[in-house]
Amino acid sequence: LYDIIVQDELGCYVLLEDIEIIEAAPVMLSIVPNSILPEVCEGDMDGEFSIDISGGTLPYSVALDDINGPYATGSATQTQFDFTGLSGGDHIVYVRDAQGCESEWNITFPESVRLDPEVAIEFGCTNNLSTNTVTVTIDESITNPSDVDYSLNGGPYQSSNVFTDVLPGVGHYIEVRHTNGCIKPTEPFDIPNYEPLQVVLEEGTNINEIVAIATGGTGNYEFELNGEPYGSTSTFQIYETGNYTVVVTDSNGCTATASGYFEYIDVCIPNYFTPGQGNNWGPGCGKDSYRNLTVDIYDRYGRVVARLRVNDKWDGKYNGRELPSGDYWYVVKLNDKKDDRDFVGHFTLYR
Repeated sequence: LYDIIVQDELGCYVLLEDIEIIEAAPVMLSIVPNSILPEVCEGDMDGEFSIDISGGTLPYSVALDDINGPYATGSATQTQFDFTGLSGGDHIVYVRDAQGCESEWNITFPESVRLDPEVAIEFGCTNNLSTNTVTVTIDESITNPSDVDYSLNGGPYQSSNVFTDVLPGVGHYIEVRHTNGCIKPTEPFDIPNYEPLQVVLEEGTNINEIVAIATGGTGNYEFELNGEPYGSTSTFQIYETGNYTVVVTDSNGCTATASGYFEYIDVCIPNYFTPGQGNNWGPGCGKDSYRNLTVDIYDRYGRVVARLRVNDKWDGKYNGRELPSGDYWYVVKLNDKKDDRDFVGHFTLYR
């Protein structure tokens, strides 16, 4: 109780006795029971809670996490306020009553988890059949591996983040589940269906040529012939008769082998010819195996009368004039890094 005296400058006064000032009840805040719904997965923004306010003077105004607002003002009798679309972690509720009294309250709100699962697929080969290993990685903020488990295509959960030999198909996915209830799927991924790797050997279209025909596997084949690597080249030149073995390896490391016996045909050199009858002179038979082959032809005086490449033929002329019948000499050079032989001999020109 208070006494109040009001006096003017002449000394007149009025006494007000026993004035009672009632102290307003302090603003109090409580969580509405069972209203806390946490954001279990970071980024979902689906957390929510409700508060109930008492004390102070209605109507109340509330703001979340920012003392500067914006504030939402309730009705003249509203004491409960709902907050939705929330991220995980603690929040602060700021309250103003009708008299401008302010208070703030820290709301302990569950933390959410960040999973961000990603898939890495590694292909391999076992017993010459393609295999695969699918590994799931999650955000580094998850430091305890026992807090998460994994499910392939909605199947049973397992503690390991590695799945082996996932069946061929499209649209596979792996769900990662945290102990707090957060479940996040990976992006869809495909597992190709690879047929077993096979290889066969055939004679090529050119003389002394072997062709390896590979099928199945994962493609990107690498070849080797009798232990010598040829990279992606599947056509081989041979230089002697014998058994040849080709090994092909695909990009997964699977291998296939084929062997065969192939005959080598050497360069043959005619010992005579008659110009003008479609029988111009030049090496034949296996000459196409030597793309850099050269021929020098000499007359009896040692003069070079013609120089030929691999597919050239000599018509018996020198500088456009027919040369006489007789013997002519040749030097054939194979000019091949694997077969650098030279042939020297003579042949007869008949007219």
